Amino acid sequence: MHAFTHIRIHAARTAELAAEAAEWHLAHKSAPTAPTAPALRDRLGEVLVAAGIRLMQPAHVHARIHQRTT
Repeated sequence: MHAFTHIRIHAARTAELAAEAAEWHLAHKSAPTAPTAPALRDRLGEVLVAAGIRLMQPAHVHARIHQRTT
């Protein structure tokens, strides 16, 4: 159980760092006046929150959701 929790925490942190790196890359690559930059940042934030919520749920919740969608 402990190892599984550790893996989930590590995966969440890895995803968070990858998202931060992608956001930094997009922010520095695009022009400062680009109107899509705030929209991309907002969407990235929404994806991170959704992923975090999903990682915090017990594994059996994911199994039930997966069964309903397939």
